Amino acid sequence: MKNPVEIRIQIDRQCHDPVIVIHTDQKTQRVEDIVHAVETCTDSSYPLIAGYQDGEMELLSQRDIIRVYVEARKVRIHTADGTYDSRKTLSWLETVLNGERFIRISRFEIVNIRKIARFDFSIAGTVHIVFDDGSVTWAARRYVRAIQQALN
Repeated sequence: MKNPVEIRIQIDRQCHDPVIVIHTDQKTQRVEDIVHAVETCTDSSYPLIAGYQDGEMELLSQRDIIRVYVEARKVRIHTADGTYDSRKTLSWLETVLNGERFIRISRFEIVNIRKIARFDFSIAGTVHIVFDDGSVTWAARRYVRAIQQALN
């Protein structure tokens, strides 16, 4: 039998939205499963996104989307499992994607800030973004301030 998860509830009159903190010695599949369970029940108002690959449609959880971008006049959805085509516009996707999770970084790209491994602000006026899966992109200069505000 697996060890049960210890759950504590702490009432704080200054905290208006629930905050969940997981204390663990390492990030394991069990921890990922807990995060997924919490996000699934709290993100239910955000729809699954249809992605098309090899003629087949797959419903993608917003949690799994790394970035959405335009390439060769097609909207593409990048996940750790692969890249999918979208039949929706980037503007439409921006309206249905969770605004606490996704941010626009250029006219042609929206990224999942929870999938970002690191930022490089060393080049003046631009931001180099590296994702958890090793893929990279650049943010447009005019979006740098919005990115910094989203991170704060």
